[in-house]
Parts: sequence; C-alpha cells; structure tokens
Amino acid sequence: METADASWRALIDAAVDGMIVINARGTIEAFNPSAERMFGYQASEVIGSNVSILMPPPDKEQHDGYLARYLKTGTRRIIGIGRDVTALRRDGAQFPVHLSVGEMRVAGEPRFVGIVHDLRARTRLEEHIREQASLARLGEMAAVLAHEVRNPLAAVSGAIQVLGRRFPEGGQDATIVREVLARLDGLNELMQELLLFARTPKPRLAPVELRLVLESTTELLASDPLFRAMRVEIGGSAPAVAVDRELLKIAFHNLMLNAAQALDGRGTITASVSAVGTRQVVTIADNGPGMSEEVRAKLFQPFFTTKARGTGLGLATVRRLVEAHDGAVTVTCPPEGGTAVTIELPGAAAPE
Repeated sequence: METADASWRALIDAAVDGMIVINARGTIEAFNPSAERMFGYQASEVIGSNVSILMPPPDKEQHDGYLARYLKTGTRRIIGIGRDVTALRRDGAQFPVHLSVGEMRVAGEPRFVGIVHDLRARTRLEEHIREQASLARLGEMAAVLAHEVRNPLAAVSGAIQVLGRRFPEGGQDATIVREVLARLDGLNELMQELLLFARTPKPRLAPVELRLVLESTTELLASDPLFRAMRVEIGGSAPAVAVDRELLKIAFHNLMLNAAQALDGRGTITASVSAVGTRQVVTIADNGPGMSEEVRAKLFQPFFTTKARGTGLGLATVRRLVEAHDGAVTVTCPPEGGTAVTIELPGAAAPE
C-alpha cells in the first residue's frame, strides 16, 4: 500500500499540468509543484484549506454547493467533462485555465482530482492573432485613405493658402484661414500616424549609440513650444547597437511628448541608457501624476487615449516600432509617483 501511495504521489508531482486532489468536503489533500508555480502557493500553505481559495467570485462562494449537490444527486456539471474557467492566484491575479475533474475512491471515500492547464499562453497567442488580423484590415484601410484623402487634402490646403493671401493680415478672414489650415495640418498628421502604425517599415539596421538617438530627439523637441519650460536629463551609455535610427527617433519622440504632456510642459524628463546582459535598455521617465492600473492595461491599444484631442496611436506605434526591432516595451508607475517607460532591445552590434 505504501509503495502504491508513493507511486501515486510521484505521478502527481511529475505532471506538467497542475494537479489538485480534494476530498468530499472540498479540502485540498494534494497540490503538485506545477500547481504551486501556477497559483503562487506552496503546497504546505493550501493543504487542509478549502479549494475555493483558488477561485474568484462567484465560483468561490458556490463551489461547496456544487460539490454537495453532486454527491447528493450525481448530476455532473464539470466532473468527467472539463471546461474553461477562471482561476485565482495568491497575489489576486485572475487567469484562464482549462479544468478537468476526475473522481476516484480511496478506502471507500470519494476523492476528486483536478487537472489544471494554464491557458495564458494560448490566450496571448489568440489575442496576437486577432490583433494581427485587425492590423491587416487597418493596413488596407490606411492604403485607401492615403490614396483617397491625402492627395485631395494637399490640394485643398494649397488652395486655402492661395485664398488666404488675398485677405488683409490680422483681419478676421485671415484668422479663419489660419484655423482651417491648422485643422488640415492636424488631419494630415493623423493620416501619417495611421500609415506609420498600420504599415510599419522594416528596420534598416546600422550601428548606432542609443544615447545619441536620445540626444538628437531632445534637440528636435527643443523647438516645440510645449518643451520651453521642460528639462530633459540623459544619463548612462552603452556600445553601438544594430537599430534603425529614424524609427527609434520616432518612438523616443512619442514617449517624450507624452511625458511633457503629463507634466503640463513644466518639469523634468529623465532618460537613461544601459547594457543589461545581452540587451540594451532605454528608460524614459517623468515625475508627473502617473496613471491608474486600468489605464496602463489599455495604453498600447490602438485609438485608446486619455487626451481630449489625442489620436490614441502614439504608444501603439511605439510598441510596433520596438517590436519591429525584436524588442519589448513596458510601462510602470513607481509608488513615489510618475511614469517610466522601458524599452529593451537586442544588444548585438551590426557590422560596420
């Protein structure tokens, strides 16, 4: 019997998926290493507890009722069937899993074995596929807009400028013309942002020092009225790396512009460059008010914006440009306040 019990526990411990054994009262009796990694608990912390601690509401409150109903009526809802459900980690994070439950008898008493398969990787892949399909449709739409709107837009803008020269400078008509031209310029910028986001060009790699890209971006922004009362501090250094200088300049420009807007044009933006292992890391931070977790979760979604007249394409484009370099971008809000955007890029240098 002891040998059989040891073999049974070894089998559970070796399973790739999480395996959890409970008794008829819902009390956890076994919790394998995969379940520990998945849920963030040690086995010693959950054995003897009700399995509902691994469930978010409303399943948490209803589980014991489900179990009692099954033992009384034999009506199955998940046992022997399996389904996708939401699980709860120790840190409070919820995540999707596929749960399969089997029943067995130990010394005549019922036991239930739950096999938990983490679906987060599959969910991310599905989201990525949906996003790529949406981007493909967006690219088609952008091509149509570029053909049908940009050329007529340029013609209209040119005609307005010609007409504007006929009005006395400083008059009401001249003011209206300037406002119309400003709106047309804004529309043209939106079209350019849309095209860049939808059809991100393939990076043309060449050896570049990322600190120099940050410095040239700062010089470019110096002429922007929003930056007149701003200070940008750049620190750190790293060897030259294979990147597309112009594409990264666009990414850094968007991030610094966001930081300046978060500071209402007054304050300090801190940028730094460092080499970490085989990666190079660029961080652009501000000491503004920061943002909520709900906002951070949507930051990289196309057309999501908290600004009155924003397009919602700035950070989405940043991510597209960074990922085109096989890099990654993350946003954090430190407890002391402000927002920090971190870009990680491969650290391999390009041949001269």
